[in-house]
Amino acid sequence: MQPGGSRREAAERLVRDLERRREAGQLVEGEGGVVAVRREAWDCERLGLEAGKLELLLARSEQGGRELLLRAVEKAREQGLVHLTCRLDSRDYTGAAALQGAGFCLRDLLVTLAVTRPREPWAFPAGVRRATEQDAERLAELSARCFSTPGDSYNRYLNDPHLPRAGVREVYAHWARTSIGGPAADVTFVVEEEGELAGFLTLNLPRDGVAKVPLNAVDARWRGRGLYLELVRAALAESWRHGAERVEVVTQLQQLAVQRTWWRLGGIAQSSSMTWSRALGPRGGAGA
Repeated sequence: MQPGGSRREAAERLVRDLERRREAGQLVEGEGGVVAVRREAWDCERLGLEAGKLELLLARSEQGGRELLLRAVEKAREQGLVHLTCRLDSRDYTGAAALQGAGFCLRDLLVTLAVTRPREPWAFPAGVRRATEQDAERLAELSARCFSTPGDSYNRYLNDPHLPRAGVREVYAHWARTSIGGPAADVTFVVEEEGELAGFLTLNLPRDGVAKVPLNAVDARWRGRGLYLELVRAALAESWRHGAERVEVVTQLQQLAVQRTWWRLGGIAQSSSMTWSRALGPRGGAGA
């Protein structure tokens, strides 16, 4: 590859992506920057409301970004959306200030951790097994409970007062259910205690050398017994077996027990992000 080739390719991908979004009518552009807004089918189907995703692609200034975001809010209203979510790199203070100025509220803080392949990959832990279709409903209930209980989880759905609690439960129940033989994960591991599912971890096998853990939790009753450590060991062993060079997980900044487990196994922080949201009430009304 010629010097700078990777940068040119990245720039070309960005241009193609912008053109695609422009053709789809998703972009709001101006001197203040560029924002993309679109309907988020996953949230709509699970939460029972018209929800959208906003991407602050570029904010040149706090004021310019705020004005652009307010235009994006109007565009979302015209599309029938009643709720918007925006994920932002935690280093983007200009974007964060613009979002706050446009009426968005911070909902969660995320950190991405990664473990790189060791010289001698360890064995699969004996106390962990693969989930089967027979586990689907029990797994769905466990996931719904773990991720919809305040204090047990700090996810952006649970922290948003504009989202129905029943909808939050359905998001995580469906996510877990479709992680067994479905599109949400390639494999799911579980641990049991006293005949009950006590914890689980879903895994996407490596693509371009990177495996990812989309969803994982241990029931509050069974925490402190090392179950999560065994689940992560299982995910790493399976990933190495399939040729992964790195395994990544995204967790809430407040989940220190999760982070300590990954640190213990060689995990290093890769990046961090913020999630913001806003309910789109009537113009001039609550949430407007």
